Amino acid sequence: MKILHIYAENYKTYKHLDLDLEVTNDRPIILIGGGNGCGKTTLFDAIYHALYGLEIKSVRQFEELFNAGVKLSTGMKNKSIVLQVDFSGYVLNKEQQYRLKRSYTLTEDRILENVSLSMGGNTFVYGSGSTAQQRNESIDVINKIIAANLPSELSSYFLFDAMKTSDLLKEEQINKLIEKNINSVMGFNKYSRLRRGAETLLSEKKAERLENENQRKEYGKLTSKKQELEKDIDDLNEEYAEALEYANEHLEQYNHLKEGRNADDVTREKIQRINHSIQNTLKAEQEYRQNLDGLTKDIETNVIFPKLANLLSTEIEMIVHAKEDVANANANLLSNLQIEQFTRGLVEIIEERYLSGRKLDVDSLIEEMKLRQERENTTDDRFAFLSQDDINRLKELVNASVSNPFTLLDNQREQLIIDIKELPKQHEQIREYERTLNGNDYTIIELYERNNKKITDLKEAIEKKKAEISDLAKKIATYDYDIPQIPDPQYDLLCKLPDFFKNLSTKLLRSKKASIERMMRDQLNLNLVVYAGFIGRVELSSSETDDISFKIYHKDGNEIYLSQLNAGAKQTVMQVLLKVLYNLGDYDPPVMIDTVMGVLDKESREVILEKYFPDLAHQTILLSTDTEITTENDFKKIQAYVAKTYTLHRDKENQCTTISEDYFGLKTQDF
Repeated sequence: MKILHIYAENYKTYKHLDLDLEVTNDRPIILIGGGNGCGKTTLFDAIYHALYGLEIKSVRQFEELFNAGVKLSTGMKNKSIVLQVDFSGYVLNKEQQYRLKRSYTLTEDRILENVSLSMGGNTFVYGSGSTAQQRNESIDVINKIIAANLPSELSSYFLFDAMKTSDLLKEEQINKLIEKNINSVMGFNKYSRLRRGAETLLSEKKAERLENENQRKEYGKLTSKKQELEKDIDDLNEEYAEALEYANEHLEQYNHLKEGRNADDVTREKIQRINHSIQNTLKAEQEYRQNLDGLTKDIETNVIFPKLANLLSTEIEMIVHAKEDVANANANLLSNLQIEQFTRGLVEIIEERYLSGRKLDVDSLIEEMKLRQERENTTDDRFAFLSQDDINRLKELVNASVSNPFTLLDNQREQLIIDIKELPKQHEQIREYERTLNGNDYTIIELYERNNKKITDLKEAIEKKKAEISDLAKKIATYDYDIPQIPDPQYDLLCKLPDFFKNLSTKLLRSKKASIERMMRDQLNLNLVVYAGFIGRVELSSSETDDISFKIYHKDGNEIYLSQLNAGAKQTVMQVLLKVLYNLGDYDPPVMIDTVMGVLDKESREVILEKYFPDLAHQTILLSTDTEITTENDFKKIQAYVAKTYTLHRDKENQCTTISEDYFGLKTQDF
């Protein structure tokens, strides 16, 4: 199976999502980048729900799924949430292309669903207006086609969030998941179901052969009880798996609450952060209004004077320069006081030494000296009417550093428009959080510990029912059956079928077991950085109860305990298992991974990029941030295997995601 194209309309953050996802044999990777909140997980969900459908049970749920930007601008009337996926798959060794389209429309508080599947010129359609027969027939065909390519129960193994694989903390959880993966992906479950069916038919035949009516009734009760117990075990196993999943998902929150951070504290922190954001927006609005008022009041200082200075700067510089030339030229001239002091001093000396008591007309000499200096000074001061204070003010006017206040105000205005639009949503978030406040609520701790007890109780219940089945089997075996004189080939065949299917499943597991163990060992030696090159063997062991355990051994012979691996190493183990099961399983689906690097360290990331992703599957869709697969170093390591690149961008104003055909600005041809 290959996903060729995904289209979505009005779905969550996407007004229109239209992506070509075709790959080639030598370039099997689609790389999709985006920051947190840009729509990577929503794209992941769009593909999943296009294949398997949405369950919209209320108007509220429809509104939550409908794009907020479209809802605010034009409303939801006569508009639909549309999910469409084009994919290809092989039928009888011939490739067939399919187009599966699902639309959901809100009409008079009812959710109308319409589904169509096109293939080879044929179209199968059903919807809310279809008759029961039409609906059942089309659903049956569509579900068979999807199941033939990728059954929904297996989708979580090939369409998954890498971060969640690192949540496995207990060895029993890892073993249970590995057992489920192997039985489901390798197709072994169907043989268990066939064995159960054969045992049921055989029980009915044996009951018919009993001579005594009371024996037949008692025998029927025992076999019915055995079948009920087997069904109970299946149900308990499902509950057990769900309980393990709950424990994984809520471990971090449980630990936080155990340390004193209860649910209300977390919610109050969220409310406080939102309130802080609201207050910042209101404060920014007030500052903007004050700045706007200030600009209006001081428009001469902020706008007119700087503009005037800019226009007159050349003339002012000329005046200042001329005044400086005059000042330089007059620098050596004496002032009137200096002339008077100098002349009087000189006359006193001349009168004492040379004139023997005669007196000169000092005042006349002083006036003569002043007139002579004026005649000799040829500097023309055209701007004599300007004082030095005037010149200094002109200099300040020209040299004043003034920024354009309009640019700053306009930037404030644009940001305010965005922030103010978010205020109603933020107030609604606060109301939602406030409705969840219950005081000192330690419910999660109680639920988590109750779930852990449930895990223990379920394990005991499963073992108890297995023991009951074993006892019933012994009782059933004690009944004497009437052996007819005429041979009964059908009965003889039924007697052999249960053991046949059980042995077949065991043999298949054994035949695959060596391949799984060998491939797991080789892949772990390549990808598990902390033990790279030192994995001696991987061991899969199974018991008569169909339980499968998984162990890793060092080359020195000691076991490497799964429970002691860190989160990044556990993620690597699970991703390696995925690759092995993909190569050996019955299905050939695409692999789609969100948060591709999860909690891997730098060295592990490099190994995964170079040795894991390039040959993981015939189509691998990676959803990543630029901190996981970086543009500086990581992109070029896989670019030779990348068929297409996309980057998701969040448009806050229009409340939607837009897409560019690059990876954070880079394209494959850039390297």
